[in-house]
Amino acid sequence: MNGTACHSYLVRFGFPVSIVVLGFSLLGCPQPIPRVSIPGSDATPPTMVWQTYNMLTKESGQIMKDGQSLDVPAGEQYVLTLAVEDLNSGVKDVTLNGNVQYTCEQGGQVENKKFPLEAQETKPTPDQENKVPVTAALVYAVEFGKMGCKENWTFGGGKLSLAGKAHNFVGGAELRTLHLNLKKQLSK
Repeated sequence: MNGTACHSYLVRFGFPVSIVVLGFSLLGCPQPIPRVSIPGSDATPPTMVWQTYNMLTKESGQIMKDGQSLDVPAGEQYVLTLAVEDLNSGVKDVTLNGNVQYTCEQGGQVENKKFPLEAQETKPTPDQENKVPVTAALVYAVEFGKMGCKENWTFGGGKLSLAGKAHNFVGGAELRTLHLNLKKQLSK
């Protein structure tokens, strides 16, 4: 399997994980997403936060500041959620895209890999009462290590950058970026 095919698998891997995460979030008493009428104006943009969850250690966190970095050890899987909220004007759309660059190594040889990530988008719509949801989220799963490298090669580390953008229903916009430092796989 070549690097492009492996990487495409990694990008599509985000969808099944998002279904699992969504399933866990719906356990118990699921609550409908609150809705609000679209106001004539609103000076504030939507709020955005990156939510992180390490599937191995079960640690979770939030990153509020734009441009922050997170270290991801090789072989560990992180689920990243771009959560957007606008209690006054609702969430009109959210997009998530990015790119990844990493190396694969074997006996002094190095292969450089670089790929754009498959973009995600959600566009909530007004309901029959012309009310719109106040929250929306997109999920991306990150797992690097052996995947993406040829057999008998090790993952040499790299960087994954995500960019999220959101609009509310009265034209407010917000951007957030997150950088992941993908750590080198330790030799066995």
